[in-house]
Amino acid sequence: MKEFKYKSLIALLALCFSTAVVAAEDPAKDAEPNKKTKEEKPKRVQTVADIFEQPGVLTPRGSFVIDSSLSYTQNSSNTISVVGYSVLPSLIVGLIQASDIDRTTITFGLSGRYGITNRLEVEVRIPWVYRSDSISERSAGIGQEKDKLIDLDGNGLGDIEAGFKYQLNMNTAPYWIGSLRFKSTTGDSPYEGSPDDLPTGSGFPSIEPGLTMIMPIDPAVIYMNTSYIWNIEDDVDLAGTKASIDLGDTISFGAGMGFAVNPKFSFSLGLSHKTIFKSKVSGVENFNAKVLQLDSLSVGANYAVSRDTTINVGASAGLTADAPDFQLTVRIPYTLK
Repeated sequence: MKEFKYKSLIALLALCFSTAVVAAEDPAKDAEPNKKTKEEKPKRVQTVADIFEQPGVLTPRGSFVIDSSLSYTQNSSNTISVVGYSVLPSLIVGLIQASDIDRTTITFGLSGRYGITNRLEVEVRIPWVYRSDSISERSAGIGQEKDKLIDLDGNGLGDIEAGFKYQLNMNTAPYWIGSLRFKSTTGDSPYEGSPDDLPTGSGFPSIEPGLTMIMPIDPAVIYMNTSYIWNIEDDVDLAGTKASIDLGDTISFGAGMGFAVNPKFSFSLGLSHKTIFKSKVSGVENFNAKVLQLDSLSVGANYAVSRDTTINVGASAGLTADAPDFQLTVRIPYTLK
């Protein structure tokens, strides 16, 4: 696993390097019939990309954007498990245990985006993650006076990501943008370290191709996107034995609308869906594995403090049992000329 972590870092750097090589292409390929002057920056279609972290009209050539973000995620679940057997439909012999789990995740992210050409931008994101789980358990029928409380936490560097986005068309709407993202394994893996320390990463590298459509309808923007996350299989230690883990891949879809109230303020509404397929251990699915369906509703607002700085606030609420209950994100992108 450690060797794979270093290999994923090398692959991430190789991705950034290969993208930078494209900058050596002839700039005339990006020239349009109505070419702008050197002093005039290409005009963005809208600010939907700044609200939801969705790829939009890309960073202009030669511009560098520093994007700092703070995200708070809250999730909870209540379960009842029975260890025993049923004599009658209303009579259970055995141990009944109820548990209440509250999970909190705080992520500080620092991203950098650079416009290699007016069609192509490269991006690197470095997250720092803090996780805290509070588990309350109570067994019924054994005279337990109070709940059993278990508190776990973990913090540290998360999984560093790198990728690029390419705008397929420039002159006519709708605008189509292709993207490719690679996630490393720099965060703590769930299969390494102490059981009392929560992991800050997934433990597996992944590759995510995606496609986004943006349709400006003044003063609104309609967007749709889809992506596929391929988690790369790896060998891990399970109870002292080597096992091959293949995390379930993910298909995601999203759609929404952004609306510009005035030149400084805009808001948006969106829906997103993710289907996470079953994971496998040494090529075999667990008997209780299931396909997860995650749906969420998102709202966001964007305020332009200046031409170079904006403040973005986004919130999402889970619509299905497996989706996070609530997520709040504050982002401050700053553009360097």
